[in-house]
Amino acid sequence: MRLSEGQRLVRMQYVSKEVSEALVSQITKGFGIDVNIIFGDIDIVADTPIGGIVAIFDGEPVRIDAALNYLRQRNITAEVLKEG
Repeated sequence: MRLSEGQRLVRMQYVSKEVSEALVSQITKGFGIDVNIIFGDIDIVADTPIGGIVAIFDGEPVRIDAALNYLRQRNITAEVLKEG
């Protein structure tokens, strides 16, 4: 997958209530970045939603870093898989 300069391919993994929140919308609006979801998967295990998405984050590096830190503070694993 080719990324443009400034884009990052990010895997987000989360458990429980975080799944039901509008996290992508929150970081898009709150940090002024674009998030393009490439893949998503959510399963229910013992009545607990577990899931993750792979998305392209696009924007100023400082804003993407702030969005990633916000997600991590919310106990969401946010791993940068590739940078453009």
